[in-house]
Amino acid sequence: MSIKSPSDSWHQLAAEYDVFFIDLWGVLIDGEQCFPYAVDCLTFLKNQGKAVILISNTPTIGAIMSDQLSSLGISRSLYQAIVTSGDTTRYLLSADTAAHKIIVGSRYYYMGEAQHEQLLQGLPYSRVSKPDEAEFILLTATDSAFESPEDFQVFLEKKVTMLCVNPDLQTLSLQGEKQFCAGSVAQMYEKLGGVAIYIGKPFLDIFVLAHSYVNFVDKAGIVMVGDTLHTDIKGALDYEIKAALVNKKLSSQDIKPDYVFVQFTQ
Repeated sequence: MSIKSPSDSWHQLAAEYDVFFIDLWGVLIDGEQCFPYAVDCLTFLKNQGKAVILISNTPTIGAIMSDQLSSLGISRSLYQAIVTSGDTTRYLLSADTAAHKIIVGSRYYYMGEAQHEQLLQGLPYSRVSKPDEAEFILLTATDSAFESPEDFQVFLEKKVTMLCVNPDLQTLSLQGEKQFCAGSVAQMYEKLGGVAIYIGKPFLDIFVLAHSYVNFVDKAGIVMVGDTLHTDIKGALDYEIKAALVNKKLSSQDIKPDYVFVQFTQ
């Protein structure tokens, strides 16, 4: 393992790797704007002939994320694809390959924000309004109607599987306030005895889908750049690619990235 110094930058990684899997929030954007160096770094990688795949645990599909990034100043020409938890969910629920396809039934109960209600639009699944009619739960975010163990009782009695379309447990708002994410709900559901399937980093399906956009090139030429140890870095190491932690201090003895940067600069 070679831990790079904080003074190293994209230039050093570009000399060693041809494919960059890059997290969005915390690496390139803060949710409302892109970081000052983001466009310069992506432009540098493009000019060096590197392939860039943006990876995010958001339930928002890549096509919509691309429009949002364009509004922040990150042009579509600077990356090959965006792969999100939402994209991965659609892939797993429609894949022809049995090894990847998730089979959970056709009727789902939705939990999450209104902006992601149409995630499965165009696929052979129907949303139901009553919990006792559901064959699976589609979870994209915390839901105020489901906060206590009693709220999940119907699903637990029917042994309904929960699909968690964002494994993140929590995040920080721009104001520094802690906000719980879908992963925390799925974790509680499991503790109550339910079954949850997590889609997104650190679980491998999202990395497989990202890898497919570069024709499954040799993993030795890929590096994952992220700011979260338990999603970005763990997922990359589990997928057996190199991992670079940015914008964070190393705080885990168990998860050890190959590179650590205080911040990426051009």
